[in-house]
Amino acid sequence: MKAGQNIMDNEILNFTERLIPISDFSKGKTSRIFDDVKNNNTEYIVLKNNQPTAMVISLDSYRELVEKASKMETLLDKIEEIRLFNIASARSEKAEKTKDFEDVISEFGFTKEEIFEDMDDVEIE
Repeated sequence: MKAGQNIMDNEILNFTERLIPISDFSKGKTSRIFDDVKNNNTEYIVLKNNQPTAMVISLDSYRELVEKASKMETLLDKIEEIRLFNIASARSEKAEKTKDFEDVISEFGFTKEEIFEDMDDVEIE
C-alpha cells in the first residue's frame, strides 16, 4: 500500500469518527463529546437524518475563526479601497486628456443653448 493512500485512509477514518448523530446527545454521550472538544480541540459534525446539520467546536477555535474572519473582512475592504483608488487615479489621468462639454458640442457645430432648447423635443424610449 502506498504512503499517500495510508494518509488518505487515516483522514477518512478521522473524519468519519468526527461524525456524530444528534441522537448521541440524548444517549448520555454529550459530556464525553464536550470533554473531547474542550481537552483535545476535536471538532464534531452533528448529523440529523444522516445530513450534516451543525458543528461542535471549542470556544478557542470559535474565537480564532471569528478573529480570522474579521481580519479577512478588513483585508478585503483594503483591497477594495486600493482597487477603487486605482480606478479613480486612472480616470484622473484620463481627465487631463478629456475635453469640456462645450468643446465637444462646438466640434459638432452646436451651442449649449441650441442643445438645451431642443431637449424638450427629444423623446427617449
